[in-house]
Amino acid sequence: MYELKPVICAIVISLIFFGSVTAEEDAERRLLETNKCVECDLNNAELEGAKLRKADFSGAYLYRANLEYADLRGANFTGADLSNARLRGADLRNAIFNGAILKYTNFGDADLSGASFVDAKLRGARFANTKVDGIQF
Repeated sequence: MYELKPVICAIVISLIFFGSVTAEEDAERRLLETNKCVECDLNNAELEGAKLRKADFSGAYLYRANLEYADLRGANFTGADLSNARLRGADLRNAIFNGAILKYTNFGDADLSGASFVDAKLRGARFANTKVDGIQF
């Protein structure tokens, strides 16, 4: 009986310390497999160059996520938090950012043609060299 205590303690400690990392990896995997991650935690996600056309990120948490050069045409970011996210060079044509939090988000060199930003919070967002044909606010 006493020999099992160290093993059980090791398992519990592993679950406590490594459980949240697994949850984040799970969210990224689920997104890449299903193209959907509604209200999920993608904070600090590394999705540079990902092919996520028409993905659903509604209400997702993408703080400091790296989505540079990703194909996000028609993606839905309604109500998502993309504070400090990097979307440099991303293809965001017809993406929906209605009600999203985009504080200090970097859209440099991105294509935002036809994108919608109705009621989005854009304080400190950067739009250097961004294509904005037909954008809606």
